[in-house]
Amino acid sequence: MLESRELEEEAILAALMGITEMMGDLTDLEELLDAIVRIAPRLVSVDRCAILLRNPRAHEFRVAHAFSSDGATTDRLMRLAIPESDIGRLVHKLVEQRIPVMLRAGREPLLPAAIMEAFEIRSMLLVPLVYQEQVMGFITLDEAAKDHLFTSREVNVVQAIAAHAAVAIVHTRLAESYRLERRRAEALADALCEGVVTLDRQLRIVSLSPGAEALLGWMTDDVAGTLAARRGRRRSSGSAPGTALKSRAPSPRSAWRGPWAARRRSSTH
Repeated sequence: MLESRELEEEAILAALMGITEMMGDLTDLEELLDAIVRIAPRLVSVDRCAILLRNPRAHEFRVAHAFSSDGATTDRLMRLAIPESDIGRLVHKLVEQRIPVMLRAGREPLLPAAIMEAFEIRSMLLVPLVYQEQVMGFITLDEAAKDHLFTSREVNVVQAIAAHAAVAIVHTRLAESYRLERRRAEALADALCEGVVTLDRQLRIVSLSPGAEALLGWMTDDVAGTLAARRGRRRSSGSAPGTALKSRAPSPRSAWRGPWAARRRSSTH
């Protein structure tokens, strides 16, 4: 009995470590959430899992990813959106109190009756996805038409999975926002000058736009991390005439991160 439990705990630990590794390997949030909703049910002996993300503007929770042993049920789950006004008590527990909820049919009506009946929910564990006190949504686990009594150990396992999912969601959103802002900055730079060299606070080169690479003859991989001033001096002393770096960088002491504009000197005098 003890050996069986130890093996089970080892399997759970291995699964959690696997999710952690996937967070580093998978840059696509859809792939990561798909992996989580497939792994989580097996760890708590159920066959259905869904991740619902909160949309504060629409005041609703919408299923972002789901898994069920029945494909048709998965499809129906993926179309599910629940207005916050329909689950006021549940929102209070998950969002305001940020605590796990164990739902049992016939007790406190936390989910709309139509959802309970449509998905044959008899019992369900709901755990908030919390990152730095901000609730991103929640994860649900249950088994259709079965009353599964979740143990405290299973609740702890799902809380660990929810914490991993919340971190992945936030980091993926930040990375996507960064990519969008970078593309906008590059488009603006292309319209204003021939190339841009991006520096960090220590005035070390972070990246070059394609125009700057063509103009200066540098590649980002070759010069990233080097001091821009040193590179600039090398370029001035060893390059063909007609190319210059025009710096708009303030003192390294200031908390600044920004571009240099690379422009070709006019050939007319």
